Amino acid sequence: MDITKFEEITNEIADMLEKKNNDYGDSNLTKYGMFGIIVRLSDKLARLENLQNKNAEVDESVEDTLKDIAGYAINAIRLKREGKIWT
Repeated sequence: MDITKFEEITNEIADMLEKKNNDYGDSNLTKYGMFGIIVRLSDKLARLENLQNKNAEVDESVEDTLKDIAGYAINAIRLKREGKIWT
């Protein structure tokens, strides 16, 4: 497998995270710790499930939702390493 395929996707997610962090900072993620991230992941998984419905009216693509899920996981790892959230 060509690693550049993975790097392309992870670079897109990193760019998205940088923009969102500039807009929102960490407070929305650190306020409730890991529990808050779990809730947001749950919301995104529910959205992904709803997007499977052909009649969904959500203005977000499956790819956007998957990138958000990956982004929350990456942020959780980052914030845990920085000692800003607990398990």
